[in-house]
Amino acid sequence: MKYWLASIAALGLAAACGQAQAVVHVTVSGEVGHPGEVVFEGKPRLGDVAKAAQVTSRAYPVGAAWLRPSLQLEQKRLKTGVAYELGLIEKKAMADGNESLATLARRMHDRISEMPVTGRKIVRTLEPHALQASAPDNVPVEEGDSLVYPSRPQTVTVMGAVEQVCDLQHEALRDARDYLAQCVASPFADRDVVFVIEPDGEVFERGVALWNRSPAMSVAPGAVLYVPLGWRATARAADERFNHDMADFIATQPLGGPGMKP
Repeated sequence: MKYWLASIAALGLAAACGQAQAVVHVTVSGEVGHPGEVVFEGKPRLGDVAKAAQVTSRAYPVGAAWLRPSLQLEQKRLKTGVAYELGLIEKKAMADGNESLATLARRMHDRISEMPVTGRKIVRTLEPHALQASAPDNVPVEEGDSLVYPSRPQTVTVMGAVEQVCDLQHEALRDARDYLAQCVASPFADRDVVFVIEPDGEVFERGVALWNRSPAMSVAPGAVLYVPLGWRATARAADERFNHDMADFIATQPLGGPGMKP
């Protein structure tokens, strides 16, 4: 009898714990009617959060960001890795007496250091109506997640191996090469490729030289063009994944975040 009562009590405790765990707290910010923390019971999905937040017509869903704490550790490792390799590039440049390269590496290192580890999860869409219409896109959220719906930006940013970060006026249908032509590249830049980081976080590597030129690709408002360091700058200091890792980490940044402005 005592065993039976203990079992019932244990089941009741488990049920109570399970019920407590079913409460999910999600934060929304930006161009929404109800910013702040939203509390759900059960297993809420992205569409539920967007609906509760009441995303306004001023929002720019293409640049919306889903931030997930459980992804922060992986992205912290990514940030640490690229920052470490930039330090090695600077150190080698100083040893070689190449002050210009050392200065560029230090400047890139400082900019990366300003960027927070966000836990951004890249998804196909965060547009509220699309989430309601597409079950594969309307995936569950987790405790502590955040959704950010920014306003529509008017610029495209060029950063990386450039003399200074350029914040350029966006123009419809302009190719990435057109923006690069407006921003002075560093002598240590890779002149063959550029990484196009769209505002939804998707990354494209594009050929920009005569021998490997990719088809024209217009970039969206809020896109970032990362000009990679050339192999002469990274040789014996960074591995072959360095520029890809740089682009991938930049892609974790929400629009207008620290380190993304000139």
